[in-house]
Amino acid sequence: MLLRRTRHIWKRKVQGAIFSATAMQDLLDEREKDILENSMGFRGQWEEHRRFQIEQLKSLGLKADHRFLEIGCGPLTAGIPIIDYLEPGNYVGVDVRSSVLNLSWAQIGRNGLSAKNPRLIRSDNFAAAELDGVLFDYIWSFSVLYHLTDEILDSLLANVAKRLAPRGHYYANVMIDMDNSRWLEFPFLRRTVDNYRAIAAKHGLDVRELGTIADLGFRLTGGERTNPLLEFSLRA
Repeated sequence: MLLRRTRHIWKRKVQGAIFSATAMQDLLDEREKDILENSMGFRGQWEEHRRFQIEQLKSLGLKADHRFLEIGCGPLTAGIPIIDYLEPGNYVGVDVRSSVLNLSWAQIGRNGLSAKNPRLIRSDNFAAAELDGVLFDYIWSFSVLYHLTDEILDSLLANVAKRLAPRGHYYANVMIDMDNSRWLEFPFLRRTVDNYRAIAAKHGLDVRELGTIADLGFRLTGGERTNPLLEFSLRA
Protein backbone atom coordinates (compact mmCIF):
# COMPACT_ATOMS: atom_id res chain seq x y z
CA MET A 1 0.00 0.00 0.00
CA LEU A 2 2.85 2.40 0.90
CA LEU A 3 4.66 1.62 -2.36
CA ARG A 4 1.47 2.22 -4.36
CA ARG A 5 0.90 5.56 -2.61
CA THR A 6 4.51 6.61 -3.20
CA ARG A 7 4.22 5.82 -6.89
CA HIS A 8 1.00 7.83 -7.09
CA ILE A 9 2.65 10.83 -5.43
CA TRP A 10 5.60 10.72 -7.81
CA LYS A 11 3.25 10.32 -10.78
CA ARG A 12 1.38 13.46 -9.72
CA LYS A 13 4.67 15.32 -9.29
CA VAL A 14 5.87 14.30 -12.74
CA GLN A 15 2.53 15.28 -14.29
CA GLY A 16 2.71 18.62 -12.49
CA ALA A 17 6.23 19.23 -13.71
CA ILE A 18 5.24 18.42 -17.29
CA PHE A 19 2.22 20.72 -17.04
CA SER A 20 4.36 23.51 -15.59
CA ALA A 21 6.99 23.11 -18.30
CA THR A 22 4.32 23.13 -21.02
CA ALA A 23 2.62 26.18 -19.52
CA MET A 24 5.96 27.98 -19.27
CA GLN A 25 6.80 27.16 -22.89
CA ASP A 26 3.38 28.39 -24.02
CA LEU A 27 4.00 31.63 -22.12
CA LEU A 28 7.43 32.05 -23.70
CA ASP A 29 6.03 31.33 -27.15
CA GLU A 30 3.29 33.92 -26.62
CA ARG A 31 5.81 36.53 -25.47
CA GLU A 32 8.00 35.82 -28.48
CA LYS A 33 5.01 36.17 -30.78
CA ASP A 34 4.12 39.50 -29.15
CA ILE A 35 7.67 40.75 -29.80
CA LEU A 36 7.57 39.58 -33.41
CA GLU A 37 4.15 41.17 -34.01
CA ASN A 38 5.30 44.44 -32.46
CA SER A 39 8.25 44.42 -34.87
CA MET A 40 5.93 43.63 -37.77
CA GLY A 41 3.47 46.35 -36.77
CA PHE A 42 0.22 44.38 -36.85
CA ARG A 43 -0.79 42.80 -33.53
CA GLY A 44 -2.89 39.65 -33.80
CA GLN A 45 -2.33 39.33 -37.55
CA TRP A 46 0.88 37.31 -37.76
CA GLU A 47 -0.55 34.09 -39.20
CA GLU A 48 -2.65 35.79 -41.88
CA HIS A 49 0.15 38.08 -43.00
CA ARG A 50 2.41 35.05 -43.33
CA ARG A 51 -0.17 32.90 -45.11
CA PHE A 52 -1.21 35.60 -47.55
CA GLN A 53 2.29 36.56 -48.59
CA ILE A 54 3.68 33.12 -49.34
CA GLU A 55 0.49 32.02 -51.11
CA GLN A 56 0.32 35.24 -53.11
CA LEU A 57 3.95 34.94 -54.20
CA LYS A 58 3.40 31.38 -55.38
CA SER A 59 0.32 32.50 -57.31
CA LEU A 60 2.45 35.21 -58.93
CA GLY A 61 4.80 32.53 -60.22
CA LEU A 62 7.57 32.32 -57.63
CA LYS A 63 9.58 29.11 -58.11
CA ALA A 64 12.13 27.49 -55.85
CA ASP A 65 15.03 28.33 -58.19
CA HIS A 66 14.21 32.06 -58.39
CA ARG A 67 16.45 34.61 -56.72
CA PHE A 68 14.38 36.60 -54.24
CA LEU A 69 14.96 39.95 -52.50
CA GLU A 70 12.70 41.17 -49.71
CA ILE A 71 13.03 44.89 -48.99
CA GLY A 72 11.81 45.62 -45.48
CA CYS A 73 11.98 41.98 -44.42
CA GLY A 74 11.31 42.78 -40.76
CA PRO A 75 11.14 39.74 -38.44
CA LEU A 76 10.65 37.41 -41.43
CA THR A 77 6.88 37.23 -41.24
CA ALA A 78 6.92 36.13 -44.88
CA GLY A 79 10.62 35.36 -44.94
CA ILE A 80 10.52 32.07 -43.03
CA PRO A 81 8.15 30.23 -45.41
CA ILE A 82 9.85 31.87 -48.40
CA ILE A 83 13.31 30.72 -47.26
CA ASP A 84 11.90 27.24 -46.67
CA TYR A 85 10.41 27.19 -50.18
CA LEU A 86 13.42 28.52 -52.09
CA GLU A 87 16.59 26.66 -52.95
CA PRO A 88 19.59 27.41 -50.71
CA GLY A 89 21.16 30.83 -51.17
CA ASN A 90 18.21 32.33 -53.06
CA TYR A 91 16.77 34.55 -50.32
CA VAL A 92 18.10 38.00 -49.38
CA GLY A 93 16.36 40.18 -46.82
CA VAL A 94 17.12 43.85 -46.21
CA ASP A 95 15.96 45.97 -43.29
CA VAL A 96 17.01 49.22 -41.63
CA ARG A 97 16.59 47.91 -38.06
CA SER A 98 19.41 45.91 -36.49
CA SER A 99 17.25 44.82 -33.55
CA VAL A 100 14.67 43.31 -35.87
CA LEU A 101 17.31 41.46 -37.88
CA ASN A 102 18.55 39.94 -34.62
CA LEU A 103 15.05 38.52 -34.19
CA SER A 104 15.17 37.31 -37.79
CA TRP A 105 18.39 35.36 -37.30
CA ALA A 106 16.87 33.73 -34.21
CA GLN A 107 13.81 32.73 -36.26
CA ILE A 108 16.01 31.17 -38.94
CA GLY A 109 17.74 29.05 -36.31
CA ARG A 110 14.53 28.12 -34.52
CA ASN A 111 12.94 26.97 -37.77
CA GLY A 112 15.97 24.91 -38.78
CA LEU A 113 16.65 26.95 -41.92
CA SER A 114 20.33 27.82 -41.50
CA ALA A 115 21.28 25.32 -44.21
CA LYS A 116 19.17 27.33 -46.67
CA ASN A 117 21.91 29.97 -46.35
CA PRO A 118 19.68 33.07 -46.38
CA ARG A 119 21.37 36.45 -46.37
CA LEU A 120 20.17 39.29 -44.16
CA ILE A 121 21.55 42.82 -44.61
CA ARG A 122 21.10 45.86 -42.40
CA SER A 123 21.20 48.91 -44.60
CA ASP A 124 20.06 52.52 -44.78
CA ASN A 125 20.11 52.51 -48.60
CA PHE A 126 18.51 49.20 -49.58
CA ALA A 127 21.88 47.39 -49.70
CA ALA A 128 22.94 49.30 -52.80
CA ALA A 129 26.63 48.54 -52.23
CA GLU A 130 26.24 45.02 -50.83
CA LEU A 131 24.08 43.90 -53.77
CA ASP A 132 25.89 45.78 -56.52
CA GLY A 133 25.64 43.68 -59.67
CA VAL A 134 23.27 41.07 -58.17
CA LEU A 135 19.97 40.58 -60.03
CA PHE A 136 16.73 39.11 -58.72
CA ASP A 137 13.75 37.44 -60.36
CA TYR A 138 11.39 38.62 -57.63
CA ILE A 139 11.59 41.60 -55.29
CA TRP A 140 8.94 42.02 -52.60
CA SER A 141 7.92 44.67 -50.06
CA PHE A 142 4.84 44.23 -47.89
CA SER A 143 3.52 47.23 -45.94
CA VAL A 144 6.71 49.17 -46.62
CA LEU A 145 6.34 51.78 -49.37
CA TYR A 146 3.87 53.97 -47.51
CA HIS A 147 6.41 54.40 -44.70
CA LEU A 148 8.88 56.12 -47.07
CA THR A 149 9.24 59.80 -47.83
CA ASP A 150 9.29 60.79 -51.51
CA GLU A 151 13.09 61.06 -51.43
CA ILE A 152 13.56 57.61 -49.90
CA LEU A 153 10.93 56.07 -52.19
CA ASP A 154 12.79 57.52 -55.17
CA SER A 155 16.01 55.91 -53.90
CA LEU A 156 14.28 52.57 -53.38
CA LEU A 157 12.84 52.46 -56.90
CA ALA A 158 16.19 53.50 -58.36
CA ASN A 159 17.76 50.51 -56.60
CA VAL A 160 14.94 48.19 -57.66
CA ALA A 161 15.51 49.14 -61.30
CA LYS A 162 19.15 48.08 -60.93
CA ARG A 163 18.35 44.85 -59.07
CA LEU A 164 15.64 43.41 -61.34
CA ALA A 165 16.55 40.64 -63.77
CA PRO A 166 15.36 41.36 -67.35
CA ARG A 167 12.03 39.59 -66.79
CA GLY A 168 11.92 40.21 -63.05
CA HIS A 169 9.10 41.79 -61.07
CA TYR A 170 8.85 43.91 -57.96
CA TYR A 171 5.63 43.65 -55.94
CA ALA A 172 4.50 45.99 -53.18
CA ASN A 173 1.23 46.97 -51.54
CA VAL A 174 0.48 50.68 -51.06
CA MET A 175 -1.90 52.76 -48.96
CA ILE A 176 -4.25 55.05 -50.90
CA ASP A 177 -7.23 55.70 -48.61
CA MET A 178 -5.96 55.86 -45.02
CA ASP A 179 -5.08 58.98 -43.05
CA ASN A 180 -1.46 60.02 -42.68
CA SER A 181 -0.09 59.03 -39.27
CA ARG A 182 2.97 57.44 -37.62
CA TRP A 183 4.08 53.99 -36.41
CA LEU A 184 7.17 53.96 -34.18
CA GLU A 185 9.79 55.98 -36.08
CA PHE A 186 8.03 55.55 -39.43
CA PRO A 187 5.37 57.75 -41.02
CA PHE A 188 2.25 56.51 -42.78
CA LEU A 189 2.06 58.46 -46.07
CA ARG A 190 -0.92 58.27 -48.38
CA ARG A 191 -0.25 58.48 -52.13
CA THR A 192 -2.23 57.68 -55.23
CA VAL A 193 -1.22 54.90 -57.58
CA ASP A 194 -0.43 57.61 -60.12
CA ASN A 195 2.05 59.12 -57.65
CA TYR A 196 3.88 55.78 -57.56
CA ARG A 197 3.73 55.51 -61.35
CA ALA A 198 5.33 58.93 -61.74
CA ILE A 199 8.26 58.13 -59.46
CA ALA A 200 8.71 54.67 -60.99
CA ALA A 201 8.72 56.11 -64.52
CA LYS A 202 11.80 58.18 -63.66
CA HIS A 203 13.69 54.90 -63.28
CA GLY A 204 12.33 53.08 -66.32
CA LEU A 205 9.74 51.07 -64.41
CA ASP A 206 6.19 50.38 -65.51
CA VAL A 207 3.48 49.88 -62.88
CA ARG A 208 0.45 47.60 -63.07
CA GLU A 209 -2.28 47.56 -60.42
CA LEU A 210 -3.29 43.98 -59.55
CA GLY A 211 -6.27 44.78 -57.28
CA THR A 212 -6.58 45.18 -53.55
CA ILE A 213 -5.02 42.61 -51.27
CA ALA A 214 -8.59 41.70 -50.22
CA ASP A 215 -9.39 40.99 -53.87
CA LEU A 216 -6.32 38.76 -53.92
CA GLY A 217 -7.31 36.73 -50.88
CA PHE A 218 -6.27 38.66 -47.77
CA ARG A 219 -8.76 37.56 -45.10
CA LEU A 220 -8.60 40.22 -42.39
CA THR A 221 -11.10 43.06 -42.18
CA GLY A 222 -8.90 46.01 -41.18
CA GLY A 223 -8.26 49.08 -43.30
CA GLU A 224 -5.18 47.58 -44.93
CA ARG A 225 -7.38 45.16 -46.89
CA THR A 226 -8.06 48.00 -49.37
CA ASN A 227 -4.33 48.39 -50.14
CA PRO A 228 -3.68 47.82 -53.85
CA LEU A 229 -0.88 45.44 -54.80
CA LEU A 230 1.36 46.95 -57.47
CA GLU A 231 3.63 45.19 -59.93
CA PHE A 232 6.75 47.08 -61.05
CA SER A 233 8.69 45.84 -64.07
CA LEU A 234 11.42 47.15 -66.35
CA ARG A 235 10.07 49.06 -69.31
CA ALA A 236 10.51 47.08 -72.51
